[in-house]
Amino acid sequence: MPAIPVTVLGPAESGKTVYLASLFRRLAIPRPDLGFHVQLPPEQSTRLNRIYQQITSPDSWPDPQRRAEISEWEFSCSVRTARNETYSPFSITYLDYSGEHLTEPDGRVEAGSRVLSRIEESEFLLVLLDGVKVLRFLDGDPRLTEDLVAVFSHMMKSRGIVHFVITKWDVLSAAGHTVQAVMDCLLRHPDFRDVVETMLRSPAGTKGVRFIPVSSVGPDFAALGPDGMTMVKKGGFPAPLNVEIPFMAVLLDLFEAQLKDMERQATASQSQQIDQRSQRLAWVRMARDRMPLARTFLRAAAARSPVMRLVRDHMAEAFLQFVETQMSAYGDRVEQDITQLRDRMLQATSEKEALNGLVALFHAKLAEFEAEHPGSRLIKGESSWTTA
Repeated sequence: MPAIPVTVLGPAESGKTVYLASLFRRLAIPRPDLGFHVQLPPEQSTRLNRIYQQITSPDSWPDPQRRAEISEWEFSCSVRTARNETYSPFSITYLDYSGEHLTEPDGRVEAGSRVLSRIEESEFLLVLLDGVKVLRFLDGDPRLTEDLVAVFSHMMKSRGIVHFVITKWDVLSAAGHTVQAVMDCLLRHPDFRDVVETMLRSPAGTKGVRFIPVSSVGPDFAALGPDGMTMVKKGGFPAPLNVEIPFMAVLLDLFEAQLKDMERQATASQSQQIDQRSQRLAWVRMARDRMPLARTFLRAAAARSPVMRLVRDHMAEAFLQFVETQMSAYGDRVEQDITQLRDRMLQATSEKEALNGLVALFHAKLAEFEAEHPGSRLIKGESSWTTA
């Protein structure tokens, strides 16, 4: 499976870089409740670990991305099968960029063009809603929707699946808010409501739109400062909350589609190819086994005829040796082809087993998440939408 581009949309200070580092930390270690773990190239892994160290340090947060900076990270994802085999069926690419490219686009900046092209091409979009601005929005502050109008205009150019990710959920949870209450308030805003209705009517919206609360640092690591907008660290260690759920939501659709393709594909045709090659190999071996008979016949004929003796001495023996060598080489190639086909069939079985395991695990995790946050998924109803 090729690399899966997952594009995260969010204005400046919505938490994209902190979320990325926290996600990597959560997924980099094999955990029984996740079913897969990720790896990065060494230099990228080192960079993200340094960002995470800034997050855990007592006195500062990571610097925001500058407008000219853009980074693409590729997570190679590994799965362990029931037979204790490790298999890497997919990778995820994550684009990190300055949120100003969305809210204050500058066509002269090459990085900005790359970001906007990536959004249009993406199959999966995660829209980050800054939890602090959401909290202020619940109190009547309009800054959240002012930022999102620009984000929405770019988002609607994509035909991808979209989910909303509410960052800094520890702040909203501490204030007593639920996902259902936040979602109801957002949907009362006409711009937000119209965008969601459009998404649900699109082909990509057939499985609904999720509102997923996450905290990149957890409930006890930071709190709102005196200005009501800045997060101040309290000490201790981060305990990320739900950071993997958005990726499970988008990957689940992809894996189910991949499994359907695998059902339609090659097992039958590969079995037929193995049978055909096996018959060819049997013919080659039978012909090679009959070469001693040909030599016996040639010796007998040479004993009776001077002409055949000349043929045997100058032509036939060399020809028979050539034919035998060619048949042996051809038989070896056919045998290698059979081995490769069988290996591919076994690999497909492993891939299917690994993906089936992930699909089952992701369904269970998302069901558990929805039970904890009822109403967090909107699905298209007969009139407008319903919650699931």
